[in-house]
Amino acid sequence: MKSRVLKILNIPGMILIALLALAFQGTLFNNVSLAFFQPDIILFLVLWVAMKREFTEGGILTLIFGYLVEIKSAAPKGLFLTNYMVIFLMARFLYKNFQVLNKRSLVMVGIVGAVTSQVLILFILYALNKADNQWFHTLQLLAPTCITHGLLIPFVFRFLYKFDFWTLKNPDAEYRYERDFYLDEEPI
Repeated sequence: MKSRVLKILNIPGMILIALLALAFQGTLFNNVSLAFFQPDIILFLVLWVAMKREFTEGGILTLIFGYLVEIKSAAPKGLFLTNYMVIFLMARFLYKNFQVLNKRSLVMVGIVGAVTSQVLILFILYALNKADNQWFHTLQLLAPTCITHGLLIPFVFRFLYKFDFWTLKNPDAEYRYERDFYLDEEPI
């Protein structure tokens, strides 16, 4: 009975993590000097559901995450829905067709996801003719964003793994996680 309740609470728990991440990003990184190191925690969640969830469940969660970011943001409608859905499809394709086995490849997935997200937002804003000052802003924040995402993705994925293992209680999950990501085996 307890495992069923925890399994039911997994998806609302992921949405709650997304809401807390948005609140965290909106309050702590409100200062201009800290904006250089602001991680996109929703991007981490999108990468996680792309790699560890079924296509339908991960796609629906990605759309919910994008909608939550759009509610918080003053960006044009559909910007983050499109951005996160493209990142989801790209990460899902890369995970299914290539191997993400160790910490180095996981760091590269985080860096490539961050770069793709920034460039895709810039492209969408340019297509909407709203990218006036966005070029300078994107180029200025690209390197610190990539470094931050590369450093944080192993820790965030370890937390999300523990959350999934605690709520789903799948006895096969720990073996699959160890097989998929050898995070404790080698340093970066």
